[in-house]
Amino acid sequence: MLQTALYHYLRKECDTVADAYDRLQQSPADADAVHVLRVGVKKLRAFFSLAQQLPGYAFGAGKHLHEVRLIQGISGASRDAYLQEKRLQQYEKKVDWRFSAAHLLLHSRRDTAKDMLEITLKHCSLKKLGNLPEKFRKAIEDIDPDAATTALSDYLQQQHQHIQLPASKAHHTVWHGVRKEVKSLYYQVSMLDQLLPAVYTDHLADHARKAGELLGQWHDTSELLLFVRNTATQVRKAKMSLPVNVKQMISLLQKDMKEELALCADQVRKLQNIFL
Repeated sequence: MLQTALYHYLRKECDTVADAYDRLQQSPADADAVHVLRVGVKKLRAFFSLAQQLPGYAFGAGKHLHEVRLIQGISGASRDAYLQEKRLQQYEKKVDWRFSAAHLLLHSRRDTAKDMLEITLKHCSLKKLGNLPEKFRKAIEDIDPDAATTALSDYLQQQHQHIQLPASKAHHTVWHGVRKEVKSLYYQVSMLDQLLPAVYTDHLADHARKAGELLGQWHDTSELLLFVRNTATQVRKAKMSLPVNVKQMISLLQKDMKEELALCADQVRKLQNIFL
């Protein structure tokens, strides 16, 4: 049961990543395909962090993931610019002003990222990724399912206990680290939803998902605030004037970021209070 569940999860995620890769081959600017591929790779990395806890596990998956991780990293610039532009447009409506210089910069970043991704895709192949599930299934076929389930359950408890609520004035990089930990925990719990007690699937996964979503919203606002500030500074250095709208936009971003961070803290606290 355990081996079968792990194999099918891995097969599904590898196929999802491969499908997104094929779509990008046809259209490197496909934002949805970039998103699907990046999430898929994150799930694969979380999967193998979990798999390493299996008793007697000795399968090295790194060489099978090297190229797809390379694509994930390069496509990140395109994804970030795409999200920032969508988020920027929301705040432009609130202050009734279009930050043209910011859009020009984001378009330039997306074009550069698209060109880099096209070059990378031409020199990459996901053949090793396609063979990965079968190699993994063979590598774990002799493990003891009961001992393995216990080991995986213990590991999830450790991962859960490792998530700590940052101090009130913690740097944004600290919160970003918590965001990654929460996402990884959510992915890993979801992988084992057929095998573990309901406390994992019904409570831990739900709270981890909510925390991940809130931290994602905060992260997007935080990154946009940093971008708007930096862009405004560049415009001023070029001796160009900026209307008062930019100050209004920055104030709104600061207010929203503070409120979103408070919601994140509350949800992380709820996640911490689940006793496994």
